[in-house]
Amino acid sequence: MSNLADLKQQLKSLKLSGTLDTLEIRIMEAAQNQLSFTEMLSMILADELETRRNRRLQRLITNARLESDKTIESFDFTFNKSINVSQIRQLTTCRFIEKGENVFFCRPYRHRKNSSCQSPGSCCMP
Repeated sequence: MSNLADLKQQLKSLKLSGTLDTLEIRIMEAAQNQLSFTEMLSMILADELETRRNRRLQRLITNARLESDKTIESFDFTFNKSINVSQIRQLTTCRFIEKGENVFFCRPYRHRKNSSCQSPGSCCMP
């Protein structure tokens, strides 16, 4: 087996799929740009971190069970006059995330998750 084949098998055993997916590209890039070992290693690790972040985000979105058809644009604000439209629109900017604040939607227990709760969540997704 070649060094590259051995390396790919090791990456697979270590479950470093982000690195495995971009390894050959990064090796060529390092050779073409005469990158040092540490520069190449940094790029490879950045690829792995990005892959893991993306997988985590997808897992969180899936677990949130947001319905894709529930958007703020499709929400009927005329249905319930007690909804503060400007407050809901402010939530869609997701500034509360930057500030480290929490948001709670309170509604009677008998109601299921509805579009007023779904829409702000869909706006926060990349």
